[in-house]
Amino acid sequence: MTHSEEPQTGEAPAMSESPWVGFVRSIAAQVTEHAPGKKLIGPIAYAVDNSWRVLAYNDAFEELFADGRVPENMFKWMVWEGREQLPEHSRYWVRRVVPQLETLLEEFPDQPELMELARWTERTVGGPLRLAGRTGPDGEIRPFIHARYGAGAMWIGAATPMTSAGRVVFAHFYEGASPEEVRRLLGAVPGRQGAA
Repeated sequence: MTHSEEPQTGEAPAMSESPWVGFVRSIAAQVTEHAPGKKLIGPIAYAVDNSWRVLAYNDAFEELFADGRVPENMFKWMVWEGREQLPEHSRYWVRRVVPQLETLLEEFPDQPELMELARWTERTVGGPLRLAGRTGPDGEIRPFIHARYGAGAMWIGAATPMTSAGRVVFAHFYEGASPEEVRRLLGAVPGRQGAA
């Protein structure tokens, strides 16, 4: 069974003039099944600026979080604030997300928001960014606890590269599945540099 829902979209209070905002807000999620009785939700879509502040999102993104409380900054949420929803947090999240910050600092070395995010990360995680791990591939699959559907796995991919205007990220949530099961289902192979 497949059904579309009317998009109930949102935008962050401090929304900028990102070219991606209208695009993300127009994306309606679908709920299907990836296995009998197991929901597949997507596309989950959100836009961030290049310091991971959330600019816009669709209804499926908002439903990921308890009481629809969308994080202000996805980097901080993935690295620390959201760890109750992020199983195997260090392995799948910190070690894949933090190296992306180091890459962005090399590309935008004079951006104050990124420098502050680096200081916050070193205080929170401890130690230099380069010791955190490696950037995950685009299309990476990670364990996730959905606020509505419970435990499962999330496929995450960049719809756009990270630029000075930010990035759009798409995701799909597989209810009741492990990352390994989703990899088998998709026949996943290593991809490009990761999205978060």
